Amino acid sequence: MAWNDSLETLKGLVAEAAQAAARVTKSAASVTKSNISILSEQDKLKKAYIELGKLYYRDFITGEEPDDAEYLPLCDAITEATKNIESLRGELEEAKAAFVKPAKEEAPAEETEGEAVPDLDEELENLHKELDELEQDLSKLDGVEKKAEEVKEAVEAVFEVVDDTPAQETKPEE
Repeated sequence: MAWNDSLETLKGLVAEAAQAAARVTKSAASVTKSNISILSEQDKLKKAYIELGKLYYRDFITGEEPDDAEYLPLCDAITEATKNIESLRGELEEAKAAFVKPAKEEAPAEETEGEAVPDLDEELENLHKELDELEQDLSKLDGVEKKAEEVKEAVEAVFEVVDDTPAQETKPEE
């Protein structure tokens, strides 16, 4: 009988560990999905700002009055992306909170007949640490991507100025 009881206890522990791992994986996936969505919206926001700046500069150089028909869609895109980022950051905080908060609604496993029960909280804490490290790596990568985008935009701006500058005629020397 003791052998069957131990086997049943082991089955229960394995099932609990699998459920805990599934919860952690789901939370981690939710955090990652939110981070990717935020990065996508930030990219949309940046592109809209750049396009708006180009339009404004074009109107500034030519001395034309700003045309609301051109500016309004870009302003709407900026507003929408900003709202989406705020919403996604709220979802991200909820996902992080769910990930950090261990599931306490279940009754804790008890030790039976001197056998140690695996410490799921400790395993969960180790997974939290790994996630934090991954998020730090992601933020570093985001910084590199932003810097590369800034350099690309600066190069494009230089080429646009060069392309838009009228060629000066040189007089032949006599």
